[in-house]
Amino acid sequence: MTQPRGSIVVVGAGIAGLAAAQALRKLGYAVTVLEARDRIGGRIWTDADGVDLGAHWIHGTEGNPLTELVERLELPYGYVGGDSSYTGGFDSLTLFGPDRVAAPATMKNRTLELADAVLHELELRAELARRHGDPDVSLAAVLDEILAAGGYEPADEQAIRYHLNVILREDVAEDPGLLSFKYWEDGYRVYGYGDSVLHGGYQALVRALAADLDIETCSAVSDIAYGEANNPVRVTTSKGVYDADKVLVTVPLGVLKAGDIGFEPPLPELKRRAVERLGFGTLNKIALHYDARFWPAEQYVFGYMCRETDRYPTVVISMWKSHGKPILVLLLGASLGREMESWSDTEVHDYATTVVSDIFGTNVPEPHKISRTRWSADPYARGSYACIGVDASPRDLDTLAEPIGDRVYFAGEATNSYHWGCVHSAYESGLREAARIADDPALHTPPATETSRRQRRDIDRMKRFARMRMSHYSFQSLRDRTACLSEGVDPFGVRLFAPLVDADLETLASMFDEITYTPGDLICREEDPAHGVYVIADGEVEVDFGGVYEPAVMSRGAVLGSHDIFYDARTTTVTAKSQVRLYFLDHYRYKTFLYAFPDVMMTMLADLVSRWEQLEDVLDAATLTGALRLLKPRHPTTGQ
Repeated sequence: MTQPRGSIVVVGAGIAGLAAAQALRKLGYAVTVLEARDRIGGRIWTDADGVDLGAHWIHGTEGNPLTELVERLELPYGYVGGDSSYTGGFDSLTLFGPDRVAAPATMKNRTLELADAVLHELELRAELARRHGDPDVSLAAVLDEILAAGGYEPADEQAIRYHLNVILREDVAEDPGLLSFKYWEDGYRVYGYGDSVLHGGYQALVRALAADLDIETCSAVSDIAYGEANNPVRVTTSKGVYDADKVLVTVPLGVLKAGDIGFEPPLPELKRRAVERLGFGTLNKIALHYDARFWPAEQYVFGYMCRETDRYPTVVISMWKSHGKPILVLLLGASLGREMESWSDTEVHDYATTVVSDIFGTNVPEPHKISRTRWSADPYARGSYACIGVDASPRDLDTLAEPIGDRVYFAGEATNSYHWGCVHSAYESGLREAARIADDPALHTPPATETSRRQRRDIDRMKRFARMRMSHYSFQSLRDRTACLSEGVDPFGVRLFAPLVDADLETLASMFDEITYTPGDLICREEDPAHGVYVIADGEVEVDFGGVYEPAVMSRGAVLGSHDIFYDARTTTVTAKSQVRLYFLDHYRYKTFLYAFPDVMMTMLADLVSRWEQLEDVLDAATLTGALRLLKPRHPTTGQ
């Protein structure tokens, strides 16, 4: 009989624990999984009616490792679209406003434009705060400043808060007052567009992963002793004691924050601090079960903006579209979701049926059953998933993931700094720790090709902003702007926008504001903070390079300050020589444009490299203090 490679205890039968246990079992380890509940899956829980009470979607279907897994296991799933925050996609959402009528496209899009402006300002401020090393504050503090400065009408502020609740309360699962302004989604990566659901519920995936594993349910772990190097790690549970060579802890962050598991010796101080700083949000659901469907069969998500958005859900999800079941599901996150846990069944009924009646009319039938979740009250969850609290950062997730010696390991969505809070986050972390325990890198490939969620949102907002601006320009005006950019050269003769086709030039041209100057006006001064890029539409300016180059007079089409984005400061002084009309685009939107059209960025970088090489040719290498000359001299005989 083959001897096992070693003994492993896995604490928690959620997807992180099951993924790790299965991988290690196949390598020949003796693995025991301990689960406190009387069921497996953790916050994956599909009830008898097929409702996923916890994890619901495969977020970002294309490229997601869960997609590959369910296909390999031959589990049926269906694509429902969307981008995680806007389940099913905002374009496809039917939005009901205060008049209880489905909003026309113009009104619906206006709500998004209002929110885009606030989110743009928020990200602009956050980027500057990160760059300057400013102290962290709550996300709410900055949002309140932006909203107050905007002077919005009540209806417009409600529309903005609706979108903020979609993104924060119902996706991040926490209130902005408990989220880090600087780092709430810093570095968070997403897979391809579009969400999917499993037709048999997520429990089908859990059952498949649990096949052939030794799982002890109703075994709540109270203590883990790992201090004596020559002795096994000892895990004490409600059903007995287990000894193993190594232990993998996959319990939710909420359980660690509550101190429900004792460690001997105590966890390292850095890990304890990370546990304290990180946030742990809540996302609850109310499911209304009907005898028959009375809503449109093909609509997946209904947006709800009929009442005060901070007190009501943002969406109602139809399980008819995805599962063929006459069930409507409401999402309630953060403090609203936690509050709902204390409501009586009557209060839940009245609240949920009011939402349904607002959308579909007062004559809708009564549900024959209403079910709900209480994740923050669940002692083995104490919430739903991790978030970045004030003064925390994604580095705390990495700290939480660090093993203690080669004896205690940690997995779960709160240990994944690529994308915390999702099923794929937990799944990947389980494989990561299995690879670490077995010293087998083939078990886990870190994500490398996804897009930053902030970057994707910025690009989406930039494109929506461009489309909105295009609608305000006449054909001739937009054509003139586009022609100006197509002629554009920077002070060094580089045609920055040459790689762009006409449609892309129109996108960029539509985003610029107009500014005018009179003769002698200072447009910008060298070393002053840089906030944007200029393009001359009419008139002439003088560009002073601070003595590095001869001053230059530039006219229509000249691009000024494009490289200042790399320095956060002006590299030239520009003065108006005549009446001047300039196009101006702030650096944040310009940078976002460069994300979407990297050919322009490559042109800018190639120009910088070319000028650096010219500088090396002119100056002796010793003059470039602190610089390492990487290339051999071009003229070996002269050393120049």
